[in-house]
Amino acid sequence: MTDINPISEQHQVVVCDPIDFTFTTPELILNIIRPLIDANSLPALLSLSTISSTFLQIIRTSETFWKELCHQRWKEKWGFHRRWEEALKHYDVFNECQEARDSRVTFWRQRYFEQEQDATRQSISPRELNLLTFDFRFWIGQPTVVDERIVVKSGLLQSASKDIRFLNNEEEHQVVEEGNEDWFSYRGALTGHPCRDPGIEWFMNESSIIQWGFRPNLWPKGEIRRTELWGWEIRNPNVVMRAIDPLPSSDDDNATEEGNDLNNNSDNRLWKDLIDSLENVPMRNAPEVNGYPVTAELPRSFLEHPFVQ
Repeated sequence: MTDINPISEQHQVVVCDPIDFTFTTPELILNIIRPLIDANSLPALLSLSTISSTFLQIIRTSETFWKELCHQRWKEKWGFHRRWEEALKHYDVFNECQEARDSRVTFWRQRYFEQEQDATRQSISPRELNLLTFDFRFWIGQPTVVDERIVVKSGLLQSASKDIRFLNNEEEHQVVEEGNEDWFSYRGALTGHPCRDPGIEWFMNESSIIQWGFRPNLWPKGEIRRTELWGWEIRNPNVVMRAIDPLPSSDDDNATEEGNDLNNNSDNRLWKDLIDSLENVPMRNAPEVNGYPVTAELPRSFLEHPFVQ
C-alpha cells in the first residue's frame, strides 16, 4: 500500500504574513495608517515595520508616507510655510533629474531627517541672521498695585517692537583677523529698536554670542539659541527677542486676510511657552511696600538663565 499525502499539491498550506496578506498593496496600508500619522508618531510607526514586510517597504520607499510625515511634523514648527515651500520646490527638481530618480533615494525621508538635524543647530550664520525680523520684548514691564502690593507686570505681555533687523554692513562680513582685540567676528546695523535713535550697531562672534548698542557703551551681551519650536531667540538680562515666523511667499507683497490670521496665530505661539510659565517672584534688592516685598512676573527660564546668576 502506497503512502498517501494528506495534503494534495493543490491544497498546500502557504505560510504568509497576515498583515501582508490582508493589506496587499502599500497604497492600501498607507491609506489606513495615514490618520495615525502626526508630529510625534514616527517611533511607533517605525516599530510596525518589524511585523510587516509591506510596511517595511513603505518605510523604505514611499514618498507619500514621508511627505505626510514631514507635513505633520513641520506644521506646528516655526518656519513651516517657507520650509514646506522650499521642500516642494526641491522635490520638483529632484523628480526632473533622472540620476536622482535612479539613486533609490527617498527624497522626503531624507528631507525629514535633514530638518531634524538642523533643528539641533544652536549657531546662526550672519546671512541667516540678516534675513530674520524679530519681535522685541522686555522681561520687566510696568509696576501695578494688586491688593496693596506692588507687582511689576511682565514685559512679555506686550511687544516693544516687531521690526528688529540685524543688517549687515555694505562690505561683506569679514572674520576678525587673528590678534585683533575685539571679541566679535561680525558686525552690522540694528534697526527697529524701541529707542529709535540711529546708530545702533550689533556685534556677534562665532559662538553666536551677540551684543548691541552704541559703542563703546553697549547693552549687556546676549546669546542666540533655538526654541523648542525650531525658531530663533536672542536673550540678555534686559530683553528677549524672537524671530517672527515668515508668512508664505504669496503673502509677501500683498497681505491678505488669511495672511493676517497666520501672523496673529504665529504671534500667539511665539511667546506661549514663556507667558504660560510666568511666576510672581520677589525682586532682588527691592524695598518692601506696606510690609510686602515688591514682586515681578518672570518666566522660570529667565530665573534659571546663567546671565542673571
